[in-house]
Amino acid sequence: MSSKVRWGGIAGVVAAALLILSAILNQVSPIQATYDSAASYLYLAVALAAYIAVMLAVLGIHALHNGRPRYGRLGTVGSAMTFVGYAIIAVVTTISMVQGHASLLPVRLAGAGVLLVGSVLLGVIILRARLLPWWCGLLLIVAFPLGHFANAIFGAAENLLLALLWGSVGVALLSRREGVADRVATQPA
Repeated sequence: MSSKVRWGGIAGVVAAALLILSAILNQVSPIQATYDSAASYLYLAVALAAYIAVMLAVLGIHALHNGRPRYGRLGTVGSAMTFVGYAIIAVVTTISMVQGHASLLPVRLAGAGVLLVGSVLLGVIILRARLLPWWCGLLLIVAFPLGHFANAIFGAAENLLLALLWGSVGVALLSRREGVADRVATQPA
């Protein structure tokens, strides 16, 4: 297993743990428009660390699939868009932390749009490439948009769905064995 794939798997598991922690922090002390408490800054710092870990997990997915015929340009574009979407959200989160209040909402929404398109495209390519379990691709397709609607029911539902997604991807990357997955990927459909 490539070290990039292994580090991507570790990053996915770390991202899941951080997203669960951020969900707990959000329930203990909900985030307001103005960040006036240590709990707000702790939540934002944990979320920022989670976004960075997710970006590393996306690089692990790309390292696993890069050069494979079923991944191709669309897979590269999906990985790049997912990475850039999380990077935009991470930068906006950092700027908001410095300013002390939620800011640049239109930029954050644009980042979320890029992330949505990228994660759906990457999920479809993962389903097509068959190097990771099918549910990793399915979770990439549904977790982000479903999380937005689930937040209306439970305030930290999106973080929990993303934790499920990136924890699953992380474990799948860590448990991947070159020989077994290569044989499965080359078998006719």
